[in-house]
Amino acid sequence: MEMGDMENFLLAFNVVFPIFLIMMLGVILKRKNMVDDKSLNVMNSLIFRLFMPTLLFFNIYNTGDLSTLSFDNLKLLAYAFISILIVLFLAWLIYMPNVKDKKKLSVLIQGVYRGNFVLFGLAIADSLYGKENLGTVSLLTAIVIPTFNVIAVILLEYYSGNEVNKIKLIKQVFKNPLIIATLTAIVFLVLKINIPKPVYKAIGDISKIATPLAFLVLGAGLKFGNILKNLKYLISVNILRLIGNPLITVGLGKLLGFQGIELVALLSMSACPTAVVSYTMAKEMNADGDLAGEIVATTSMLSIFTIFCWVLTLKNLSWI
Repeated sequence: MEMGDMENFLLAFNVVFPIFLIMMLGVILKRKNMVDDKSLNVMNSLIFRLFMPTLLFFNIYNTGDLSTLSFDNLKLLAYAFISILIVLFLAWLIYMPNVKDKKKLSVLIQGVYRGNFVLFGLAIADSLYGKENLGTVSLLTAIVIPTFNVIAVILLEYYSGNEVNKIKLIKQVFKNPLIIATLTAIVFLVLKINIPKPVYKAIGDISKIATPLAFLVLGAGLKFGNILKNLKYLISVNILRLIGNPLITVGLGKLLGFQGIELVALLSMSACPTAVVSYTMAKEMNADGDLAGEIVATTSMLSIFTIFCWVLTLKNLSWI
């Protein structure tokens, strides 16, 4: 292995291995009964409602101004939105003729397009480019998170047989803590609001808790269930989610001229495993919750390997 290849290998390893270690620690804690389902639910709620929104707010606020909203970055946001719709449509084309059970159909499509972007995406970008360059990736949440949520609600509602309630849909979107945090940070930047140093330090300290705790809880909460029963679905979702999605999103992005941190942002969005919240929503909205949980579990574990391969490949191609 040449020197450059070795450096790229070590970089890819350093991106992924810490994630794997923290998730394995979560698995061990669950096995040792140091955490249970009740405590994991509480921590999940804290991560979703406090730690992750704080991390997003902090990263966007730290851009210092709205230079990240240049034409190039607005183009990136627009492309991210379009690429999600492309992947969604392709997943629908693949599954619609072949899956008769509508409750499975909605979960499979959601499993392909909806990634754990906030959790994995920021961690990947941080490892590759450092915290000072997370503004672009964080701003993507302004498009990605609302798009993921709106589509998920429409998809799960539509295939549950219920009529989509537009008012309820809008409320769910704007009540999402991640969306609130993103919009609040943008308002702070627009109005040039300076946060006092002690408050700023407290926000920074809280934001540092988000990523390691989230990976710990994700590892502890992995449930593989009756995988053999849904094996053919799980194989297809994992291939489409972890290989097909980034291949389309990053490949088209490169053709359109995106590079460096922009391609890392697109990789972070498309190569991460299926969002943990997709399991919760599937349960709440009367879809196939067991299959949704198995999709989250399998993509979370396999993504450790596939993300490593994507980072290594793109570094060797000098795309990132």
